[in-house]
Amino acid sequence: MNAKRFLLLACLLLLVLVWIPAGVSAQDSSGVQTYTLGVAQPFTGSLGTYGTDFGKGIQLAVDQMNDQLAAAGVKIKFVIASADTQGTPDGAAKAVQTIVQTTGAQVIVGPLTTAEVLGAKQFADANNIVLVAPASTGMDAAIPGDDIFRLFDPPDNFAAKAFVQIATARGYQNVVVLHVDDPFGDGMESEFAKDFQAAGGKQVSDVKYAPNPTDLSSESTALSAAVSQLSASGKTAVFCACYLADAEKLLTVAELDPVLSSTDWMGVENLASPEILQDASAADFLRKANFISVSFADSSTPLTQKFIDDFTAKFGAAPGPFTNYAYDAANVAMLSMVMAGNNGTAVKAILPFVADHYIGTTVQAYLDANGDQAVANYGVYKVDPNNAAFVSVGTYDGSSNTLTMNAGS
Repeated sequence: MNAKRFLLLACLLLLVLVWIPAGVSAQDSSGVQTYTLGVAQPFTGSLGTYGTDFGKGIQLAVDQMNDQLAAAGVKIKFVIASADTQGTPDGAAKAVQTIVQTTGAQVIVGPLTTAEVLGAKQFADANNIVLVAPASTGMDAAIPGDDIFRLFDPPDNFAAKAFVQIATARGYQNVVVLHVDDPFGDGMESEFAKDFQAAGGKQVSDVKYAPNPTDLSSESTALSAAVSQLSASGKTAVFCACYLADAEKLLTVAELDPVLSSTDWMGVENLASPEILQDASAADFLRKANFISVSFADSSTPLTQKFIDDFTAKFGAAPGPFTNYAYDAANVAMLSMVMAGNNGTAVKAILPFVADHYIGTTVQAYLDANGDQAVANYGVYKVDPNNAAFVSVGTYDGSSNTLTMNAGS
């Protein structure tokens, strides 16, 4: 082969490599293209239980999608590329960057928390990488026009309004908010304080703690002191805007505090978890504290039971809280890719249309101008008299800002 011919072939090969869209493998012998779906979740750290279960939900969605595409003769196959965010902003940025640079993925399901989403945001926006986040709710990420879509779990401005109505109905004049010092916790405290005082509440005091704490003894002491101080001017409650593992650490010391153990408590959605009731002392504390949580709606669609059955059959255990959101987010992401190809810019354009026509496993997806879930229906939960489970005691409709409590609740 002469030098001129070799140079020509090399140039042609380079053109082919440049032309192939990122994240799309060369067609196999049957013409099937492989699309990579990224998965960036906290598989380790304090949120590792959630991230691991989310990963399973996404795997189930991918397996089912591949089966349906093959049965229909559609020559597309999805594979997963996963990376551990470790539950931190830096970890999320590295996870997303690793997935993209090693696989060419253009669409990623995750990250989980708002802090992680914001950690990955700069790289995603700069490189037209679509992030489909199924559980980020902090208001700091409610940004129009970016490459981030937050489906199924509504932004915290809805939950804050629900908690304000509960606090008002219970006669709380003051509230002390214990919250993680990250975009989720800070945002929830800010939204609650604004709405509570607008509704006629007196004072809102806050006690922050750093993410991923090893111990919350000093914060428990500060919380107790704040409750004591505000109680002099009226009925005062605690509002815990905490992650589940953090709340479990807090309760081990709070239950020994005479002030905190005689005060009403409220807590964010992830605290209405069966896991927290496995500790008998914690369960008894929460029941006696009249603990109440605003969490996912106790509702169903035609897909609800099928998802639970399919997940249980595949993994040998029922899905954990919010895992269905990850499953649904993966389906919206893949349907968008089937329609628009494995191209971040095109997926960004079509995803709102797909989401707005997707009936999820518990709620209908519908996005607002920020690309966030606009349909907000919550359940309200308390610990049952036997400390065995969280039971529904009411509902909240975000479209009308209406709290409806069951009789006697």
